[in-house]
Amino acid sequence: MISFSDQLKDSYAELQGKQKSAAKRRSSIKRLQRLLCPHLPSSRQRALDLGAGQGELVEALYCLGCKNVEGVELSPSQVRLAKAHGCNSVSEGDACQALIQKSDSSLDLICCFDVFEHLTYDTCALWFAQIHRVLRPGGRLIAHVPNGLSPFVGSVYRGDLTHLWCPVPESIQVFCRSSGLRWLGAYENIGASSGFQGKLRWLAWRGVSFFMAIVNTLETGLPSFEFPWSRTFLFVCERPDN
Repeated sequence: MISFSDQLKDSYAELQGKQKSAAKRRSSIKRLQRLLCPHLPSSRQRALDLGAGQGELVEALYCLGCKNVEGVELSPSQVRLAKAHGCNSVSEGDACQALIQKSDSSLDLICCFDVFEHLTYDTCALWFAQIHRVLRPGGRLIAHVPNGLSPFVGSVYRGDLTHLWCPVPESIQVFCRSSGLRWLGAYENIGASSGFQGKLRWLAWRGVSFFMAIVNTLETGLPSFEFPWSRTFLFVCERPDN
């Protein structure tokens, strides 16, 4: 009898309700372009997306000028959906093995969205070490995780039965220091569009974020106005030149 864990791996998209219509997929790709664009390295010829899901991020990278993009995804159901939408750059496989098989300094960019929270600490450390090895000097890791600082994170973190831990920027920086990657920053993700309503939403969120920073500063006595407070956050790190 197949275990529930194996069921989740094989049918992740269906069991977690991750199927997307063509319209929702297009919207997701545009949102990812806005999220990624400010943080891309100057050279982005060769990119790898770890845990590529249904391929939206792979397609966003192509739209942003990446020439050679490869996606690796563990779940067969996610890969099937990627191919059903015409994204043939996503292959089924173990992302860590894909990293191990890459040559030293062979990639300009690695993306890893909504994956690290599924891994044990030891596995995260291994991934970060391999990412450092395969990135060229100046190459970047851009990743996205649930935000343990946010009072709203419960629906994201608890809503996925395969999550093992809930990161905060400080915990991610431990893996950066361990691997030799240079931390560039953590950034909020509120998913606002570039239209008028999206800009209003962003302004309203700035007020909410400022209030939460004040509350946290009052409680801890430490400044916290640079912290991300959205329920997920983006982080960026870079392989140093030396």
